[in-house]
Amino acid sequence: MKVIVKECSHYDVEVIKTKVVAALNQLQFDFSKLYNAKVAIKPNLLTSASPESAVITHPAFFKAIVQIVKQHGGIPVLVESPAVYSLQRVMKKTGYDAIVTEEDVFVADTSDCIIIHNDNAYHFKRFEVPKILTECDILFNLPKFKTHALTHITCAVKNLFGTIHGIKKSQWHFRAKTRDEFAQMLLDLYQAYCTDSALPKTIVHIADAITMMEGDGPGPGGMPAFLGVIGMSYNAIAVDYALSQLAGFTLDNIPTIKMGFKRGLCKKPEEIDIIKDSGISVGRISIPPKEAGSTKILGIPLVNAVLKNLLVAKPLPDPEKCTLCYQCKQICPVKAISTSKDGKVPSYDYSACIRCYCCMEICPESAISLTKPLLQRILMH
Repeated sequence: MKVIVKECSHYDVEVIKTKVVAALNQLQFDFSKLYNAKVAIKPNLLTSASPESAVITHPAFFKAIVQIVKQHGGIPVLVESPAVYSLQRVMKKTGYDAIVTEEDVFVADTSDCIIIHNDNAYHFKRFEVPKILTECDILFNLPKFKTHALTHITCAVKNLFGTIHGIKKSQWHFRAKTRDEFAQMLLDLYQAYCTDSALPKTIVHIADAITMMEGDGPGPGGMPAFLGVIGMSYNAIAVDYALSQLAGFTLDNIPTIKMGFKRGLCKKPEEIDIIKDSGISVGRISIPPKEAGSTKILGIPLVNAVLKNLLVAKPLPDPEKCTLCYQCKQICPVKAISTSKDGKVPSYDYSACIRCYCCMEICPESAISLTKPLLQRILMH
């Protein structure tokens, strides 16, 4: 199993194309498969954010992949569904709309869905994904390498969750309430992508880690940081592992990687062949997201209400930053957020809050942060 890591210092379309083509050759990708093929391209367009914020897959990165597909006779198809805003609005704000028009990219309707199956799932065996994927021969998964309050990092594995249509994503947070349950759900979905015969037979994960995100990601609360690489593999867990190792994150803190290895969805770390350019050094120590505390307690109903505020960090809006746009209210899967009582910030019902941190992820003003759980604060004094 190979992971290719190419050095890439800036977002120049021609440079990115050269690096990606070289990496695809190292993976022994058959470019002839692109001819007359519909190629699904899945970037990370979480929300309306500037490319420089490191919240989204950079538009130059997307454009480079589109041009590679077209130059080999393929038909590029954009497959993406932001959590709250419409795709059209997000594309306009991020510059994707100009690329789609210029390169004549077909934009899929992700609300038209089919059911895919994973009979070997840990728990969740059925998912709704865009029907257009059944018409595609190849999927290029283009994640942004970022930190994440719940899963520690988000990259190739979690980017496939973005194919779930719009607000339905938050419903999955309700079904998989704890950190571990959510990670297992993401792996169930990834396994379905790998095994369901209706989906593209070839999936290549090409991660934008030229500028990564550190700190309290994955939304605007995180901080852009230069990593200067592109990561690529046929295995999502392998590329997530390689980039996390390169950035200096503690791998035991990343449930999708840890559980992915345990479930056999990826070869053992020592069996992964990481082929990187000579100028790339391992071990850049990136700033991790704030530790949320254990969410396992959320799966124990009788003690949940009593202990979760002691053990699990809660999202707290900042009245100095909040504009009362109520995107947090819209995305909350358990309706724990309501209209402001003080005219400054939305009202949170923390007894109902399941600590999925969707509100923090989607807030356009970076107005929501994690507060340390009470027991942690007590023990620190």
